[in-house]
Amino acid sequence: MPIDPDFQLHRRAEAYGNLKVWKNDSSRLGIYGTDVAVDFDLCVGDGACIDVCPVNVFEWQGEGADRKALPALERDCIYCFGCEAVCPKFAIRVTPLVRR
Repeated sequence: MPIDPDFQLHRRAEAYGNLKVWKNDSSRLGIYGTDVAVDFDLCVGDGACIDVCPVNVFEWQGEGADRKALPALERDCIYCFGCEAVCPKFAIRVTPLVRR
């Protein structure tokens, strides 16, 4: 099941190592990010999002079987949605922020 578009309303913020993730009772690892979010419970770490991203928003987090795609918050997404399209588990949710 893909990420709930309103996950921040339905989950609580918790620490996962040095990251702030959004968790609920059924999540083990949680969701990291805001406008580009990755559900660490769904991510299989195949790197498809890293390969397709034209502005290198993603980097690796963890090692081996625990390796996950991590959206780097200091990098600006151009909202091409390529990462969402190639993710085999629908573990990525891109929500363009409205800038005022």
